[in-house]
Amino acid sequence: MKKAVSVIIPARNEEGTIVQLIRRIDSALTSENITYEIIIIDDHSTDKTFSSAKKFSKNYPVFVHKKKGMTGKAQSLIEGFSYAKYDLLCMIDADLQYPPESIPEMIEKILHGSDIVVANRNERETSALRQFLSKGYLYFFGKVLHGFTCDVQSGMKVFKKEIIERVTLNPTPWTFDLEFLLKARNAGYSISTINIIFAERISGQTKIKLVNAISQIGWTALRYKFVTPEIVPFHPTVEKKKGKGFHHRGQEYVHHSKLDVDQTAFYRLTRTHKIILIEIALILSLAFFLNWHETILVTIAVLTGLYFFDLLYNLYLVYRSFSTPSELIISNEEIAQYKGNNWPTYTVFCPLYKEAHVVPQFVTAMSRLDYPKNKLQVMLLLEEDDKETIKNIRKQALPSYFEIVVVPDSQPKTKPKACNFGLTKATGEYSVIYDAEDVPDPLQLKKTVLAFKKGGDKIMCIQAKLNFYNPNQNLLSRMFTAEYSLWFDLVLTGLQSINAPIPLGGTSNHFRTADLIKLKGWDSFNVTEDCDLGMRLVKAGYRTAVVDSITLEEANSSYKNWIKQRSRWIKGYMQTYLVHCRDLGGFNKRKRDLHLFSFQLIVGGKVLSMFINPLMWMTTIAYFLFRAHIGTFIESFFPAWVLYMGVVSLIFGNFLYLYYYMIGTAKHGHHELVKYVFLVPIYWLAMSVAAWYAAYKLITAPHHWAKTKHGLHISNKKAIEHATQVIGQELIDDNFAAPLSPAI
Repeated sequence: MKKAVSVIIPARNEEGTIVQLIRRIDSALTSENITYEIIIIDDHSTDKTFSSAKKFSKNYPVFVHKKKGMTGKAQSLIEGFSYAKYDLLCMIDADLQYPPESIPEMIEKILHGSDIVVANRNERETSALRQFLSKGYLYFFGKVLHGFTCDVQSGMKVFKKEIIERVTLNPTPWTFDLEFLLKARNAGYSISTINIIFAERISGQTKIKLVNAISQIGWTALRYKFVTPEIVPFHPTVEKKKGKGFHHRGQEYVHHSKLDVDQTAFYRLTRTHKIILIEIALILSLAFFLNWHETILVTIAVLTGLYFFDLLYNLYLVYRSFSTPSELIISNEEIAQYKGNNWPTYTVFCPLYKEAHVVPQFVTAMSRLDYPKNKLQVMLLLEEDDKETIKNIRKQALPSYFEIVVVPDSQPKTKPKACNFGLTKATGEYSVIYDAEDVPDPLQLKKTVLAFKKGGDKIMCIQAKLNFYNPNQNLLSRMFTAEYSLWFDLVLTGLQSINAPIPLGGTSNHFRTADLIKLKGWDSFNVTEDCDLGMRLVKAGYRTAVVDSITLEEANSSYKNWIKQRSRWIKGYMQTYLVHCRDLGGFNKRKRDLHLFSFQLIVGGKVLSMFINPLMWMTTIAYFLFRAHIGTFIESFFPAWVLYMGVVSLIFGNFLYLYYYMIGTAKHGHHELVKYVFLVPIYWLAMSVAAWYAAYKLITAPHHWAKTKHGLHISNKKAIEHATQVIGQELIDDNFAAPLSPAI
């Protein structure tokens, strides 16, 4: 950084000191070969301050401006900053109590890594009252309330100009310093200090109205203690170097997305939502106090009604899935008729973190894609701090169409953040995400290209179906496979048939790259970014279509690993629900669409049911086991119309849900799994456990990505054999058969 500084001096009736101050600044800076300019803002002085300073402008880089705005030191400083031309700013009072000879030392500290340097005042002999007020303020309002160890009200500071360009300041005449330091620290800037001797005022009386100044400063300090710090976007020069990002509470976030923060899951709740939740809690508390029985009765009635409508909605989706097949089917004949080798370019994103041992399988799966390899860009997105994986993969003789892209280490450390970084380097006309353990249908890319052409311009995303190549590894993998078969073979196709919002799968969702950029990529703070993206594209007026092509994944076979994975998914669904409740009107741009209704049931309702399922089950079990003792009491909460809905949901609803699982597994060809469907209620209970854990993590670590460990199937012969049967080829070919070093 060049040694050049703009010195800003707010002045009002400083005729007796301004000339001497200019000379001392010139002497201090020229002796150290520091280029400078002095900008004086005359705050409507009634003496000769302006004319005295103006005389120096002929021979010195001194610029004197008449104050344009309202009176007050803070406004003078802000106005002075707007005239500055150098990248370093120095603010100093005009009364000669601060020594300008210390400015070079402060500049050196900036050049050695500090962003702000504050002059800590060591006062000469002053009155006991002034010392008490000064030290008391510094300790309570500075250190106790805000953790500052510097002199927060010092009138002499040197700092980078970009700070003023990034933060928004709205100070009162005496509150500039604290607000500036708080917002600068929130924006990620470091603060250091030097000690100076604070001299006595040479002439005239102090302009500080003590009581007024202390009251303003104190109120500001208290207010900012309870104000949520604002998001501070990167300075343009930093953004060019690091990518899209911001600072918050001093923490740097680089999310590589043009999404407004208000459209992301960075915040859990908006202020409006907090107020609404508090109001609901107060109303329920008051209602419970006035009539607890009726309050519980109404609550149970509402929940039972939700169960009942969810039952009807899912029945309708399954019916539509069979009666109106809407998935896009691309035949081999259509693919064969496509002219020559004129396929568009395709980018494959594969985000990896500590799973190098799965890469050989992924390389084989990509090599088996029936797509011109000269049109492929397979991007392995590796995290910078994952040194072992980077080292191991770079040792491999990867095909020429593979690229290793190292994602700079930053927060949030999530899959969508890595994909957003990859999107900035994508060259394909089309894009798709595959996880490292994925084995897609070899014809999937070709089918997708033709599906986009067949589907029309309103189709923004093509979702391939997902299933597993290790369904019979253990009981958990069987349950997981049954769930996926129901979701992708029945529910999603049913949603597509009524043009409803579709929560995307975490992989094998295909886009035109230009459309993905138009949607501003993924929400880097949402740990189920696929669901969120599915909602956003609907709000933008587009749809998702399901293509009749399958990607095989690894079914989680470890309960502990499954809980981590499922709780992350549920946490992401909760994030998605909270984010899109900020703009529910976005679902209803056309009155005839039922997008809002579908969103509430598919995203909100599914999560809510996981929380209340155990409660409803316990109530039912308790009723039958202890009917003689509490039967009448429980019955009092179920008037006839609620009871009928509850019975239908309990008997027919659970039967139908089990039947849906059977249909889904049979439709996909997993006939051997049908008998295991009767154990699905245990699986539902496990999902409720994961839901409560997800709620805890949403509060304590909202953006933490609980990494799922992959590759548990590699040593399982049944899993490999099943994949071979489905794909018709070996899962891992000879060139990549040796696994890399396992993830730590």
